[in-house]
Amino acid sequence: MNSSPLRLKNARNWFAAGAEVQQALEILSDGSFKVFMHICLNAERETGILHTTQVELARNLKKSHGTIRKYLGEMERACVCQNHFSNNPVTRGSVQISPSYWPYERGTDQSPTEDGADRFLAEIRKMLAARACVRPSFSTADEILARRWFNASIPLDRIGQAILLGCARKYFAWRNNQAVQGPISALRYFEPILEEIGKQKLDPDYWIYLRFRIQRQEKLWIEKHRQENGSASKIKEAADESERAESE
Repeated sequence: MNSSPLRLKNARNWFAAGAEVQQALEILSDGSFKVFMHICLNAERETGILHTTQVELARNLKKSHGTIRKYLGEMERACVCQNHFSNNPVTRGSVQISPSYWPYERGTDQSPTEDGADRFLAEIRKMLAARACVRPSFSTADEILARRWFNASIPLDRIGQAILLGCARKYFAWRNNQAVQGPISALRYFEPILEEIGKQKLDPDYWIYLRFRIQRQEKLWIEKHRQENGSASKIKEAADESERAESE
């Protein structure tokens, strides 16, 4: 019996699903594996990177962006991918499949410096996301400033200290005058504090103390804003109910 070589029905945009995909199948939940496969099918073959937003992923996979965020977190904890998203689901970011789970050899277009800068920015995003008084966004201006810090070889530890000190000052100012104290909305808020720290030599114990002190202030901030958001929702519901009653 003659056997002819197998041929693809569609030779365009196909994906090499082999041992790497099998590994992911064995360690990921069903939902996370579905996200993994969607990323694989749409990522750049040379890099394993997909540039997108959490909202786009949610729409394409017919899930909520909260669910997508949970699945991406599971994938990152399993070292299947690296996520570069802010807390704002509509902000564009990227996700990259880790080399162990990517069947293609990586291209050499991205230099080690660019790769280091991306990791540097990702760490700053995580630091900002960890603080309740920082608005969850990372604008183009924020990225430009962060890359300037990277090029100036400013240590991430010092940036973390500046964020910690800046947020502590924000919380204490807020306690004194809650009416005028909104969230921090830009990375440049911490720039003068970063310069201030660079000119001083503070005891390491100070940062331990400050991190301890900030915890209570952060809880109060979260509780207060949760109450305000709840009140705003109730007012909106009452207004909607009033409009419906008037239209009947």
